[in-house]
Amino acid sequence: MNTGVILKQQDGIAILSIDGRAHLNLLGPAVFQALHQRVVECGADETVRAIILRGAGERAFSAGVDLHEMKDLTPLTAEKFIRSLHRAARVLLDVPVPVVAAIQGPCLGGALELALAADIRIASDDAIFGLPEVRVGLPSVIEASLLPPTVGLGRARKMLLTGETIDAAEALRIGLVDEVVAHEKVHDAAMDTAREFLGMARPVLAAQKDIVARWLELGEAESAEYTIKTFALGFATPYPHEAMSAFLEKRPPRF
Repeated sequence: MNTGVILKQQDGIAILSIDGRAHLNLLGPAVFQALHQRVVECGADETVRAIILRGAGERAFSAGVDLHEMKDLTPLTAEKFIRSLHRAARVLLDVPVPVVAAIQGPCLGGALELALAADIRIASDDAIFGLPEVRVGLPSVIEASLLPPTVGLGRARKMLLTGETIDAAEALRIGLVDEVVAHEKVHDAAMDTAREFLGMARPVLAAQKDIVARWLELGEAESAEYTIKTFALGFATPYPHEAMSAFLEKRPPRF
């Protein structure tokens, strides 16, 4: 029986597995609600330094939203449905630790929006990506807005307007993913990346995520002013002194 999202923890890393309908981990409100709840839990757990988002099983990250749940929506229920997806994606952007998406097989539609909300994306060589909503009579919305700043406006327009599916090699070429590895190595690669954050100060990682979010949301002048203040206030904490002292003394920092 599908549980929505499976949470496991390993040495400060939370592993969230999307457990959607069928082998393709199809998405619906139950998955969105479970994902939001699990990410909030991870954000509140001070022992968590990173989150890995993956699909349950080995076949798919997720082939996207379950059309059986969408086909009979009304304008009122459609708004509720898409807001639940937005809430799940937004919490990945807001959670104060890095999120690494480990992507095998299909990553389509709403699933790609979730992956775009992750900080780092690692794909298997058999992964495929696309936002095919136009092919089923709908525009791509909400976190699809992260596609243009990720791959460039021109390439994003082509993907959005044609609903094309691209392979892992093309996704790497255009910057949609950060790394491509063999199918059987994708989860190990995601763990290796997540472990890089274990020795870092959690509040500093949170501040860096917040700054990146502000870059996307604010104008250049406002963004610069906000980040200057954030940088200066960092010196009201013990983290810069300890991290720089540890670097100069050639030892691990003690956070």
